[in-house]
Amino acid sequence: MRHWPLTQLVLTTTDLVLRIPTEHELDNLAQVAAEGVHPPGAVHFPQPWTTGTPEEVAINVVQNHWWARGDWREDNWRLFLAVFHDGTVIGQQSLSARHFHTTREARTGCWLGQRFQRRGFGTQMRTAALDFAFQFLGAVRTTSTAFTDNTGSRQISKKLGYAPNGTRRLAVEGQRLTEAHESAITKEQWLSGRQHTTVVNGFGECRHMFGIPPTPTSSVDVILHV
Repeated sequence: MRHWPLTQLVLTTTDLVLRIPTEHELDNLAQVAAEGVHPPGAVHFPQPWTTGTPEEVAINVVQNHWWARGDWREDNWRLFLAVFHDGTVIGQQSLSARHFHTTREARTGCWLGQRFQRRGFGTQMRTAALDFAFQFLGAVRTTSTAFTDNTGSRQISKKLGYAPNGTRRLAVEGQRLTEAHESAITKEQWLSGRQHTTVVNGFGECRHMFGIPPTPTSSVDVILHV
């Protein structure tokens, strides 16, 4: 879409491709969520979008993507990327920020269909998001929040070098939960002694949507090898 150039942004890892889904792919993503994201009764998200019937969960996914696009601002945005493995959509990686030009802080979030979990995909997804945030958008810190039930997310944060940043009190479906563990990682921590192999295409076409001025080399595809 020439009037929504975020559709040209593609992040590629060893096994995965992350990009804005087409409407047909968004429907497939919603179906993956409807088939299950976490065990019944577990609390993984502050917004209980996985609660309800499979059809309600699917609708929540579609509406969240439409809402994120419609509410996009240069300084306040939610980038929802569908994740593909061998051409099949398997989950979602998000990167979001409020007042980004001032704070230079972003937040990550992700989910995988249950049948695609425990295969190392979550780590690759988060790695791609962090590479993009720190080396392209100019973030200085990113955070991730996971409930106690979400051991997979917490293990990824630990593996990638996040530091504990306290707990938060959140209300989920009318109940107060204090087990929302926040972790944070800085640009310096992320870049120190780490090899980055995320391939980023299409950033030159959409960088202005993040309020970043164009550069003479903005259309060149970039491979990170640090």
